[in-house]
Amino acid sequence: MSRMRATVMDYAELGRVSNLPTCVTNVLVGCAVGAGAASMAPLTVAAVTGAIALLYVAGMALNDAVDAEIDRQERPKRPIPSGRISRRAAYTFVVVTFLLGLVLLAACGLPALGVGLILAAVIVVYDVTHKKHAATVVLMGACRGLVYLVAAAAVAWPLDAMPILALATAITLYTVLFTIIARAETETTIGGIGRLSLVVPLTVLPLAAFQQPTRWLGAALAGLMLLLWLLRSAANALAKPPRTIRAVLGWLAGFCLVDAYFLSLLNHPLPALAAVVCFLLTIWGHRRILGT
Repeated sequence: MSRMRATVMDYAELGRVSNLPTCVTNVLVGCAVGAGAASMAPLTVAAVTGAIALLYVAGMALNDAVDAEIDRQERPKRPIPSGRISRRAAYTFVVVTFLLGLVLLAACGLPALGVGLILAAVIVVYDVTHKKHAATVVLMGACRGLVYLVAAAAVAWPLDAMPILALATAITLYTVLFTIIARAETETTIGGIGRLSLVVPLTVLPLAAFQQPTRWLGAALAGLMLLLWLLRSAANALAKPPRTIRAVLGWLAGFCLVDAYFLSLLNHPLPALAAVVCFLLTIWGHRRILGT
């Protein structure tokens, strides 16, 4: 039993499962946009959440499998370079989880499957090319934006273009900026790149100008909580020496607070509270399985 538990933990680390609550909140935002003023169907939310979780862990595992030789030098404690999981087993895991995720999306309808296939393709292209081209940070950002689109497409089709595009663009920019900084997480100095951390809040907070809620108090509280958390991450990035990994983990957990803010703007207070709970779960998870 202890060996089985160790294997499960190894694959959990390979798939960065501590970040999965952020996938849950991304799905909640997408479903909220698709549902509009109506309530979200629990079964649909559950199916899309399961699918996105599978695609996420597949992407993380593929990333490690592709980068195995580099990780032997820079991150030797990861599951593949440490020998806990073979590269072949990792690729098998990737194929199985990708397929299971797409099967779940097929059950949610052709629009969700179609956007899901695009998401899967972007994940693969990013994982294969991200060490070769700096511009691939845009693909990483696009993955988060596409999660919104997948979830929204599972709830309604065709979509109201403006809300989903505004939110997807914001979360994409948020992801792009902190991914640029994250690329220097193994460095002792990150130079002027750290100043980008001050711009991160500007990618998401101005959404209130485009999506005005009927309950301003909840949205204001969510926005304030988000701002304070992002400033905390910026302080870590700008410290001397920079605490880059801590900053990146903060931005990763911050996905949940961004989504709580967006859900407040979309007038879905209960899902917004669920996103705050997911934020706490992500922080707790990072203490057991590193999210980067």
